[in-house]
Amino acid sequence: MAPNIAGIATSASGHPSDAIKYFQKAIALNPDFADAQKNLAQTLIVIGRADTALAGLVRLSKNTPDDWKVWYLKAQAELALGKEKDGLGSVQSALAIQPDTLSVYHLRSLLNLSLGRIKDAIDDLYAVLNINPDDVVALTNLSLPLARQTRSQEALDVVQKAVELDPSNAAARYRLATQFVEMGQWDEGIFHYKAILEFEPDHPAALEQLTLLLPKAQVAALEPKIQTALKKVPKNSENRASLFYALSAALSAAEKTADAEKTLGLANKEMANLLRYVPAADADVTRAILGRFPTELKIEGDTPAGPSPIFVIGLPRSGTTLVEAVLGGHPHVTPLGERGTAGFLLRDTIERDLPFTALDAAEMVLEDQRLLPDLPEGTVAYVDKMPENYRLVGFLKLAYPNCRIINVRRDPRDIALSMWKSHFSGTALSYTYDWDWMAFRFNLYAQSMAHWKSVLPAQIFDVDYKELVNDVEGTGRRMAEFCDLEWQSAMARPDLSATQILTHSATQLRRPVHTDSVDKWRKHTDLLARFVDGLDRKLWHDYLKD
Repeated sequence: MAPNIAGIATSASGHPSDAIKYFQKAIALNPDFADAQKNLAQTLIVIGRADTALAGLVRLSKNTPDDWKVWYLKAQAELALGKEKDGLGSVQSALAIQPDTLSVYHLRSLLNLSLGRIKDAIDDLYAVLNINPDDVVALTNLSLPLARQTRSQEALDVVQKAVELDPSNAAARYRLATQFVEMGQWDEGIFHYKAILEFEPDHPAALEQLTLLLPKAQVAALEPKIQTALKKVPKNSENRASLFYALSAALSAAEKTADAEKTLGLANKEMANLLRYVPAADADVTRAILGRFPTELKIEGDTPAGPSPIFVIGLPRSGTTLVEAVLGGHPHVTPLGERGTAGFLLRDTIERDLPFTALDAAEMVLEDQRLLPDLPEGTVAYVDKMPENYRLVGFLKLAYPNCRIINVRRDPRDIALSMWKSHFSGTALSYTYDWDWMAFRFNLYAQSMAHWKSVLPAQIFDVDYKELVNDVEGTGRRMAEFCDLEWQSAMARPDLSATQILTHSATQLRRPVHTDSVDKWRKHTDLLARFVDGLDRKLWHDYLKD
């Protein structure tokens, strides 16, 4: 039908919004025209109207239940709307009709990743490779979840193959460079970031990463390249923000301090416009969680058999990675990085205000253990250092009565300064791009920790970052004792034991423990003034005495 064809052509020419009227016209002429309905739904998803698309796809799935593409599109819409569990059901329906469909396995991997089911996502991507071993997208997308499961060499191998198959694939090259950096092989990482610039000279993320890795003089020399790239990116885009972060680093390296600070502000403003933080909504969530644990918790029973979790919590950039690395220096402790699994497993409980009974806790533990990576033989404990698990302490203690919880504290001004200079991935840290938002979230954290200590007395061990870097062995010994671990001398040299680091601390932790980042805020009091004004001095009195 002509209107349907016109819609396809219009969408392919880069005008999806204009294509909608053609698909609607085709459907008006023939209400049973399934192809036009699917094309309309796909276009609606592309332009961000997944809710409208889903309504039509629900009807279409009832009328044409044997069309795998309908179920596939329905799953796409459900993923866009945060209904991942429904999406998995739709994907299963698609696979039941059309097995071995690569696009469906790719989609299921995204759904599983959104639910924190990293192992399952890996299985989906290997299913793609079983059908097509040379699928570059699958090889590239497989690397990060493998790395998150501590399978770093495997993560490197698959993305190296992707680059061998398609040397000019920027996504594959970028992931390869990043994997090298995460494994401490900086020279190889730099080589591949530079390789990207050979075929994409204005690649924002590659330029930004190079400013974090190259010597000072070479970073300063990148300024003209970054300025050129900035002229080509659209406003209100993460690419523009990425280039502002890079430019700020280049200006700082050239000792143009005032310009660097101003440009850093532009980077954060760009990100704040893209990722809005809603303080009132965040406060409501915090109050709802804390309200579920109003009095002292009676923790009964034992943690299920197997290695015990050590949860390292705190604000991001507080030193959680360093604490994990110290603990990971013990030969029988496995550091797992920022798993995030607990948050995914508790999402429905929190968002829908569901009960959390002993049975619910047991089911959560079973699923959490299923999703653990294979731990080395002899492991007695593993470290989950997702900082924002601080919101979930009550749930974690009910699920794992014998778990250890270590809260990392640091001067909020140093944390805020570090956050301001950082470009984080994802949406979870949207509050870091505005001083008022940061102060608000810092206060929520401090309120939360005060509450958890009142309902779980003597069950949370505080580590002060400044004390740790000044006396890594003394503080480390106290941590080890709290975790029922025998102190090992290797724990005092985390820079030697770190194998893979998936956070912003990847370059910093490769150095011996140092005090360079302590009290940096003192040189930036004017910059931090608005943030400090927003802090609750009663909650932060230990640090705001001066």
